[in-house]
Amino acid sequence: MFRTLSLAAVFGAALSLSTGAAAMPTTYSGVTFPDGDISFADEVISFNPGPDVAAPHDDQNLVLGAPDGSHISLGDNGSIIVRFSDNSLTTSGDATADLHIFEVGARVEVFNIAISQDLVNWIDLGDLSGQPTSIDIDAVAGVVQFAQYSYVRLTDVDPNQTGSPFGEADIDAIGAISSAPPVAIHAPGALAFLGLGFAAMMLRRRR
Repeated sequence: MFRTLSLAAVFGAALSLSTGAAAMPTTYSGVTFPDGDISFADEVISFNPGPDVAAPHDDQNLVLGAPDGSHISLGDNGSIIVRFSDNSLTTSGDATADLHIFEVGARVEVFNIAISQDLVNWIDLGDLSGQPTSIDIDAVAGVVQFAQYSYVRLTDVDPNQTGSPFGEADIDAIGAISSAPPVAIHAPGALAFLGLGFAAMMLRRRR
């Protein structure tokens, strides 16, 4: 009985962490994120910078979290895919902006933006450059009202705009203005852990 209760407590604590307390809004460069700093990308799925990118602008971790002035550069034909893990991107239901890309630097550089729920089917949000780069995803064909999108992909579409070490668009942060709870990701390890706990409970009952 003691072990069963402990297992339940572990998953109860994980659930409470995932829901969390009400977030405080934060504002960066005049853009307000109602869910605060959890609104920003948490994980890099892939980063393939172009040949005109060098340290420190090839450090993929610089694009994660809230904007802080540090950035990655896409480079010629470069691309990056990030994931929201403690929240997700959704629609607002009106014409207000839902997604903001913090692109920095004096040069205006063009890049394409796409979103996905599964890393397979992508919705093209179009090409953007410079600031501001806020997007109303409600207005884009293929976006489902109030659906939750975990992935954002940025791709350079106009090579040779700038040179090494920070070629093409310079990305500081990617934030969901219209933010929803996180989307559950299949985790075999966690499911196996639950299965073992259930099997142990059944064995004790038989005894």
